[in-house]
Amino acid sequence: MEIESKKHPYKFFLILILLNLFLISLSIFFFKSKEVNLNYFGLIFILLLIVFNYFFLKNSPKIIVDKYGIKFGKKKYLWEDSIEIKITGKGNGLIYSYYESTKISFKNQDVIYIYDEYYLNSSEIKSFINQIVINKKKVFKKQQLNYTPKNLYLESFSDFKGHPILSFRGIMMWSVIIFFAFLPFYSSNKIQLIPLLIVYSFCLIWFLLSSWMMHYFRISNKYFIVKNHYFFWTEKIYLLENIEEIVYEQQGKQSNALRIITTDFKSTRFLAGSLSDKKWLKMKAIFEEKNIKVRNECI
Repeated sequence: MEIESKKHPYKFFLILILLNLFLISLSIFFFKSKEVNLNYFGLIFILLLIVFNYFFLKNSPKIIVDKYGIKFGKKKYLWEDSIEIKITGKGNGLIYSYYESTKISFKNQDVIYIYDEYYLNSSEIKSFINQIVINKKKVFKKQQLNYTPKNLYLESFSDFKGHPILSFRGIMMWSVIIFFAFLPFYSSNKIQLIPLLIVYSFCLIWFLLSSWMMHYFRISNKYFIVKNHYFFWTEKIYLLENIEEIVYEQQGKQSNALRIITTDFKSTRFLAGSLSDKKWLKMKAIFEEKNIKVRNECI
């Protein structure tokens, strides 16, 4: 049996297309400028276009795994030549240090990274490597995890959440919304419909983006539940026995986030801007009491 990688339609193809269009548009804009000095910026963006595509495609080659080895782009490696395999962890380099990946080191000192973001079936590839290569199983079996809660009302939960308004993220969210919502009414000119719609559309977009960063968590003896302060109808329920690893991470200026990696190596990331560091660490201690690995990368 072999598994062939499938590129992700959004995280690979869509991002590749959009960034290429963006860089090409900037290049054309500067090349059409009558200012000779600005033409040099066009050359810079052409260079960026080439560099971006080179690294993007280099780090997302076609992958084929079977019980004997892995084909990574044009290179083929045997599993017997591997010296270290890390199924979960972050990638290598300035950009890829934010990406979840599988790292495989070989005797010839080659190191390859399989980045989750680029592949639609990265969890299947990880599961195959974990079962066949690491755990030496003869047959690969796809896991069917049970997500159906039973007797949830009987569980005693500990809640980990901050204040949706008075936390730093909450204050930032509502101060911007209130400022722009009332701004048109302070003008001495007559309020016009189009500018008003633009302002309120911005407020709505800011609310949706900020709310997306406002998850909170509940833990019992059997379950882990993810909810949202503002999208109160959303709820993700996990059996603790189905959780392989928890990751505390942060990307750039975003809020701290919790990534759940299940035993079938599927991962989901939840931003939680209202939680204090104290609550993050208290939740980490509870996970570890339940023998769930926590990778703390930001607290």
